[in-house]
Amino acid sequence: MAHVSSAPQGQLDLGGDAAEGGDAPDQIPMDDAIAALKPMLEDPSILKVGQNIKYDIQVLGRYGIEVGPVDDTMLLSYVVDGGLHGHGMDELARDFLDYDTIKFKDVAGSGKSQISFDQVPLDKALDYAAEDADITLRLHNIFKPRLVTEHMVTVYETLERPLLGVLRDMERRGIKVDATVLKDLSADFAARMGDLEIEIHKLAGHEFNIGSPKQLGEILFDEMGLEGGKKTKTGAYGTGADVLEELAAQGHDLPQKVLDWRQLSKLKSTYTDSLVGDIDPKTGRVHTNYSQAVAATGRLASSDPNLQNIPIRSEEGRKIRTAFVADKGHVLMSADYSQIELRLLAHVADIDVLKQAFHDGLDIHALTASQVFGIPVEGMDPMVRRRAKAINFGIIYGISAFGLARQLGIARGEAGEYIDAYFEQYPGIKDYMERTKEQAKKHGFVETVFGRKCHVRGINDRNPNMRGFAERAAINAPIQGGAADIIKRAMIRLQDALDDGGLKARMLLQVHDELIFEVPEDEVEKTREAVTQVMSGAAHLSVPLDVDVGTGANWDEAH
Repeated sequence: MAHVSSAPQGQLDLGGDAAEGGDAPDQIPMDDAIAALKPMLEDPSILKVGQNIKYDIQVLGRYGIEVGPVDDTMLLSYVVDGGLHGHGMDELARDFLDYDTIKFKDVAGSGKSQISFDQVPLDKALDYAAEDADITLRLHNIFKPRLVTEHMVTVYETLERPLLGVLRDMERRGIKVDATVLKDLSADFAARMGDLEIEIHKLAGHEFNIGSPKQLGEILFDEMGLEGGKKTKTGAYGTGADVLEELAAQGHDLPQKVLDWRQLSKLKSTYTDSLVGDIDPKTGRVHTNYSQAVAATGRLASSDPNLQNIPIRSEEGRKIRTAFVADKGHVLMSADYSQIELRLLAHVADIDVLKQAFHDGLDIHALTASQVFGIPVEGMDPMVRRRAKAINFGIIYGISAFGLARQLGIARGEAGEYIDAYFEQYPGIKDYMERTKEQAKKHGFVETVFGRKCHVRGINDRNPNMRGFAERAAINAPIQGGAADIIKRAMIRLQDALDDGGLKARMLLQVHDELIFEVPEDEVEKTREAVTQVMSGAAHLSVPLDVDVGTGANWDEAH
């Protein structure tokens, strides 16, 4: 068994080149280090244990070292204690070993004076690296046996550990991003923001800083005399989206234009401007980082940059996706699980009418509207279906009458009647929710269809707000977590399925229920068949798993 030690992410320099003018200690020549380490790191009979080992295998892979087999103490901790605490080495060492680790800043400094790890004096580097390996071994000895006692072997061995290599490959590939498209969008957003600023200032009667909530509040409620102004603890009026939307719904132009301005400002600063800087100049692609040990439900998180929150709900937001493009001779393929959370709700709550509807391929939102409102599906008003859709998805997240009322723009009493009618038609869902809450209160966790334990903190809290939040999380966790487990299993199987089929398509991104592939133009149909087969067969539920597949030159076209 070997124990991997590494510097913090982004600080490991295997090149061994000292910064100009630095007094760096002599380093082992790179070729000698690789020659010594490669046989052991690739030996299939030696288990390599690391903390956040995906980073290490990512870096070593750049130097031709394919590390394996591996264990990851961060993932072991996450699988047995997901939702209870953080899973970084410092926190785990403190909580489980009563030990304070050496901090990287104490070894290499911080800020502008920080040096790279190859410049650290060897005695300091040795202490830091040896401690890393020692702590990793001790944590492994604690968490690996708990897989058996906590009945989490299957989740770790068939989902989380094999996913490491899949994510490593996806991060390495990245996705091509057209900087010209982003710059053109940024210029367009800036021009339209300028036009809106002129209109907003005209409506206000004078210029002011639209980005200042304080100044905006004074304009709306003091100068214009609009009703509904409420001051916060700071003494300024609240001007959040909910406040502006309420004013806009009353027919006031200025708050609506401010909402439009804010949307464009957010798109420009968060996406079009920042994504340009995220493009790797060597590859022309953006390489995100996926984190497995964040969400208690098992969902993946994306960062540096976050590619899971690229907007899709608005027309303006979708334009951002046009910048994500296929390489020459390829198309992007989007494969998206259709209504997977509603399907899982029907499965775990065992609702016969919903299960049959999914088997029959019916419009589930129209069916719900028909059941709840007592109207025929034929000739249904789209507005009625939209309300049913909001109820369907809202129920999964434990939506309140207040939340549904705000979402649909209706009275709270009317929203409450909709929710009551829903539970009258589907009493099994109410029963499932009550059972799930009771299980969480009794055991402190709920489980997904794959057996993942999602711990729920605060489920027995005396504070009703904290307890209510925990109850909603408990209801949602088996559904959201089940969907996360299903797509993870599909991702693991897809890598082999594409290779076995002799297909050159490669998986690039995962956005919760959606997978993005780069596919050679002459392999689209075969890839579509392989992807659909693997994803639809990733779990055997009492409802079918339908997969929507699209292709295009860019992500927006493919979705």
